[in-house]
Amino acid sequence: MPGTLEKSGTRLALGDLTLTALSDGYLDIPAAYFSNVTPTEQQAVSPSTRFGANTWLIETGTRKILVDAGSGDCLKERFPASGALTWQAPEKATERAAVTDIVITHMHADHIGGLSVNGNSLFPNAVIHLQATEWDFWTDEALLTTAPEDKRPMVGLIQALAKPIGNQLRLHRGDTDLGNGITLISAPGHTPGHQAVHLSADSREMILLADVVVSDALQFANPEVRYALDSDPVLAVETRKTLFDRLSADRIPFAATHLSTERFGYLDTRGNGFAFVEV
Repeated sequence: MPGTLEKSGTRLALGDLTLTALSDGYLDIPAAYFSNVTPTEQQAVSPSTRFGANTWLIETGTRKILVDAGSGDCLKERFPASGALTWQAPEKATERAAVTDIVITHMHADHIGGLSVNGNSLFPNAVIHLQATEWDFWTDEALLTTAPEDKRPMVGLIQALAKPIGNQLRLHRGDTDLGNGITLISAPGHTPGHQAVHLSADSREMILLADVVVSDALQFANPEVRYALDSDPVLAVETRKTLFDRLSADRIPFAATHLSTERFGYLDTRGNGFAFVEV
């Protein structure tokens, strides 16, 4: 059964859980980042397409759980409209200190850049939940030399952002119950340890897909479309199809990081693909 949604469409109540969408701005992504597309699909995202940059706050009454932390200042040069949450601002110190947990869906810089500044953790009281596979992959020092040359600056940035949070980690392996109706779901393909977040209460549920889908302009209608930053494009497609089938069949509300809207919605089947229907 679907969750109860407030009129704004950016807050969802599930039993004692409250979920709020928090926008970190947006990113304009070149059409060349997509492959396995038709000429019509290519034209639809040319010369670039706008990605949202959504994160979420889950409140349980005793816990404040942030799902991803945005990009902070680390992508401003390339994406000036990123980092809108400004977690690094001094006036947000009290708000940051109240965060008890942070779920990192994966370690791309637009998800972890807001965790630290100048080598210091911005959320000192939070337990940071991450898949062990993800942490081990990105923090491997050898990756700086074994990664393709054009990806090495990204690897170096991720490793620098990871250092200040090492002592706050709780590493998980596969699907994990965090309590309060919150479950981490292994959803690899975009990155080796990419995870989604499942919420449930009172026979209701919803899912935060993170980067299982990155383009609402292309990948709902055609889940086969590949994205340049997927570490395993074939597995990413398989994961996307599996979760899309589940969302559609069970009429589960969901959100995703890079949708062009912060609002929650459902998936309807549409021909050989799907269509996003906003609440």
